[in-house]
Amino acid sequence: MSLIKNMVYQTLDAVTLGKGVKRSIGGETIRFPAKFSRYYESDYEPETFAFFRKNIKPGMTVLDIGGHMGLFAVMIAKMVGEGGRVFSFEPTPFTRSVLEKVVGLNEVSDVVEVRGEAVSSKSGTAVFYDTGTEVSNANSLVKTGLSKGEIKVPMISVDAFVREKNLTVDCLKIDVEGVELDVLSGAKETFEKFRPVARLGLHPPFIEQNGQTLEEIWNLLQSYDLEIVFENRQVEKDWFCEREELFDVSLFPR
Repeated sequence: MSLIKNMVYQTLDAVTLGKGVKRSIGGETIRFPAKFSRYYESDYEPETFAFFRKNIKPGMTVLDIGGHMGLFAVMIAKMVGEGGRVFSFEPTPFTRSVLEKVVGLNEVSDVVEVRGEAVSSKSGTAVFYDTGTEVSNANSLVKTGLSKGEIKVPMISVDAFVREKNLTVDCLKIDVEGVELDVLSGAKETFEKFRPVARLGLHPPFIEQNGQTLEEIWNLLQSYDLEIVFENRQVEKDWFCEREELFDVSLFPR
């Protein structure tokens, strides 16, 4: 069956002259390699799409931490335009190769720089855990029940990367499967100096497996003087800390 599927994908790639399969996701038109063109539902993460439409402006610099296949990297790149910059971090080698392909298919290679580091609280080398599934969105620095393989990857903090590149950061997208606290801890200088907005995915089960808590994340965000918004309303600490399933919030400087 997989051989037949691969033949179908190769045929689709040939029919499209290597330009990818065009999809409309969240109202955005994006091209993907045929094999991965059906990964996302057309109504995928509407609140995240709305956040970027409202907050991304031409010329901005954005850190896409957890780039996956590049859906949001491409969207953001089109919004920031030639005067903007997007740095998309994806440590899994195969997924990163798809991300690079998607960036190229959508002709935003001049705006998006694909990075192979895992982002955390410090720089160095780390073990990154792979679920073994192609383009899985659950690979992580946290070892979970889904983990099958291990990859040694370079690791960097947001603050170290920003200093190295001499950036002024306007927005962050953070989707890191359990290392949210580590990424945020390593972005202290960036949040306090540049006051960027951010879209943060939170994975309570993986956070717990990483030996951390939502309360620690809440307290850190408060120390950065950030307003935490879920579906257009500011949330309270009890609500935030009691979440048990994946949820996404928007962060705004007060």
